[in-house]
Amino acid sequence: MRREGFLAYGARQTTECVCALHARLSTLAPDDLRAVEDALAAAHRLQTCLTLFAKGYPSPRVSLWKRRLRRIVRALNALRDCLRLAEWVAAQQPPPECVAGVRRALLRLHQRAETLHHTLRQAQQRWRDDHIPNEITGLSRRWIQLFGDEAVDADYALQVWRRVRREQLAALESPAPSLTVQCGRVRALLEACDLLAPLGLPLECPDDLQARYDALDAQRFREEAHRLLRELFQGERERALQYAGNLRGFGRIQKGWEWLMEHIGLDIIPS
Repeated sequence: MRREGFLAYGARQTTECVCALHARLSTLAPDDLRAVEDALAAAHRLQTCLTLFAKGYPSPRVSLWKRRLRRIVRALNALRDCLRLAEWVAAQQPPPECVAGVRRALLRLHQRAETLHHTLRQAQQRWRDDHIPNEITGLSRRWIQLFGDEAVDADYALQVWRRVRREQLAALESPAPSLTVQCGRVRALLEACDLLAPLGLPLECPDDLQARYDALDAQRFREEAHRLLRELFQGERERALQYAGNLRGFGRIQKGWEWLMEHIGLDIIPS
């Protein structure tokens, strides 16, 4: 089995992902949910490339690239969840006695989104300062130039796919993985299937992956939304105590927040 054609194919895919991530991060606004989701999709796809096609790059460099990329993914995930929750809160029609609290919660969510956007920019700057995009594209270019015309060895490609699938499924079955980890593993399998689909290989990809991912992500988001609302509510309470010295006027704010936290568990929040 020859790996050169497969790794040249992977180098093209990886280069496209690096360029897509750069383009989406460069124009990303802190309040644009769709743009954040597009950037996150590009980052996830690049993560999968660095797993599928890792043999084309020096192992120590791949480890560094993945660490830096994880910081970007975490920042994008947090920003996406915050914006999704803000979008949901803005669409609610609370009873009159809860309106003030809901508006305050929405304000705090927008402020949190600004903070998370700053965190994302820091992660992106570190990614650039380490010259990672140029390094990846430079190393990829050599594979494309030397072996870009070579056909992909189907046996080798299937060997790589089966190894990746085995590793991801084993991680899903490990003791009590978090919902975030489960979502990441299932999404990696979906991305790997999509990246290898043009090769026409019999990938034996589980049929229920997309439905499984959607269910896991909805559950994960509900839990994260509850956590974020509780955290912001506690901050609001502490702020009221700090500035007013008491909570006498806090009840009208608290009602709206409690109404939101109750309804978060009842509603299915769209992605």
